[in-house]
Amino acid sequence: MARPLLALGSALALSATGALAAPAAPDFPSDDALRASYALPNSQFATIEGEPVHFVDEGKGPAILLVHGSFASLRQWDNWAAELAKSYRVIRYDKAPAGLSGPNPQGDYSTEHQIGVIDALMTRLGIERFTLVGTSSAGTPTAAYAAAHPERLDGLVLSNIAAGPIHLDVATLPEEFRTVLAEDATHPGWHRPEYWRQILLANVVDDSKITPELVTRWTGLNHRMLRDPEVPKQVFAAMDHDRTPADLAQITVPTLLLWSDQDHETKLETHGIKAFSALKTHDKTLAVVPECGHMMPLDCPTRALEKALPFFARVATK
Repeated sequence: MARPLLALGSALALSATGALAAPAAPDFPSDDALRASYALPNSQFATIEGEPVHFVDEGKGPAILLVHGSFASLRQWDNWAAELAKSYRVIRYDKAPAGLSGPNPQGDYSTEHQIGVIDALMTRLGIERFTLVGTSSAGTPTAAYAAAHPERLDGLVLSNIAAGPIHLDVATLPEEFRTVLAEDATHPGWHRPEYWRQILLANVVDDSKITPELVTRWTGLNHRMLRDPEVPKQVFAAMDHDRTPADLAQITVPTLLLWSDQDHETKLETHGIKAFSALKTHDKTLAVVPECGHMMPLDCPTRALEKALPFFARVATK
C-alpha cells in the first residue's frame, strides 16, 4: 500500500541532521560512473537557465514534454517514452537536483525558476507548442507553467499531484519502514539502498516493479544530490504546493487529470477532486487508474497511458 513520499522524503532528510553516531558511508559511484551507467543512447547535456540539464529528445511528431517527480529521474518515463515516441516527439529531462542533471549551482529550486527551465529547454529545441505532462511533485511547476504560458501549450496532463499541502504522520508507517528510518537517521548525507527500496515499495501496488537494478539506480543518483547537505534543505524549502490551487484556477488549456485509486499520498478523494474543481478550463477530464499507487509512471505505465493516448491524439498540434 502506498504511503506519502514527498512529505516523507522532506521530513526525514531534514531530521537526519540531528544524528549522532554515524557509520562510514559506502563507496558511491562518481559522476562519470553514474553517467556511464545511466545515460541513454539519446542523452544530451546542456546548460539551461544557468544549470546543467540532462535531457532526452526522441521520436517525431507533435511534441510532448514529460516531467518526473521527487527523487526520480527521466528514467521514470521509460515505458511512456518508448510507446509515445512511435507517434510523437518526446522530450524528458532530469529536474534539478535529480538524476544526471545534478544540483543547481545557485541553489535555486523555486517554482519560477523551474518555469524558466521548461520554457528555455523547449525554446532551445525549437519547439513552439507542446503538451506538458507532470506527475507527483512536478505538478507544482507544470501547473504553474500552464497558468503562465497557455500560448505554448496544446494540453496539460497532471497525475497524482499535490493540490495543496501534504501531511504525514510517521507513526502510521509500517514498523519495518520505521525501523529503516531510525537507522537512516544515524548517517545524514546518504541513504542505504534499503531506505530507497522502502520508499519505492511504499508508493506502488505492484511490488515486482521494485527490482534490485531500480534500487541501485535510485541509491546512486540520489546520493549525488545528497553530497551537499544544503541541497535537500534548499529543495524542500522551495516546494510550494500551496500555490497550486491558484495556478489551477488560471489554467485555460485542455487538461487531463490522471489519478491512481491507491494513491495514499495525494488521495483521489482530497487532492484529485480538489484539483478537478479548481481547474478553470472547461475542457477537463478526471480519469482514475485502478490498482495503481502514487508512482504511476512506474507502477502502472501501460494502463495509465491507455487513458492518456486519446487525449494526446485529440489536442496535440499536428
